[in-house]
Amino acid sequence: MTDKYNREIKDLHSYVNKAKKAVNYGRLKREKPLVVVLMGLPGSGKSYLANFLHKKYSFTTLSGENITHAIFGTEKISSGQYKEAYEILRTVARELLDQKLCLVVDGTNLKYEFRKQIYEEAGKLAEVVLFYLVVEDDVALNRANSRGEEFGDPKKILSKCPPETFESFKLKLELPREKEKCFKLKSDETLFEQANNIVKKFI
Repeated sequence: MTDKYNREIKDLHSYVNKAKKAVNYGRLKREKPLVVVLMGLPGSGKSYLANFLHKKYSFTTLSGENITHAIFGTEKISSGQYKEAYEILRTVARELLDQKLCLVVDGTNLKYEFRKQIYEEAGKLAEVVLFYLVVEDDVALNRANSRGEEFGDPKKILSKCPPETFESFKLKLELPREKEKCFKLKSDETLFEQANNIVKKFI
């Protein structure tokens, strides 16, 4: 039992260290940090917005896709591995929040179960808001499949999204609930302006 426990602890430490290499570190700090959780289907502009917030405000960004790839070497994983990757993401987020860093959590975050876990854990240390990015399906699919694929840089993993995969993501979509502090953003040419106006209210 002890050997198994030690192996699990060793694996956890290994996964956390791998995940940290996929974090895009920024400098923005606050006594009560701001955490922006991004939600949306593939191609809705989440990583595009995360990169903007990193460059403009120096948010530290944690990408679910980047962390998953850093841990498992692929973004094609089982539901159990997905839960494990998000557990690691939340562990890293807690460490960063202890340092008072403001964070962007970049991922589809379609299921309320996973968003709730972030709210409950990060909410003890930070102000947490949800940005729900919406766009027409055909636009999102075109975006997701016109970008190149990149797996060499752990901080910038890019993969395509076939129509059948996109449809499977749509089936998982659980719309934001009333109690979530959600801002709905239209993913068009005004996306940065919309996000900017909201972020300025908190920092």
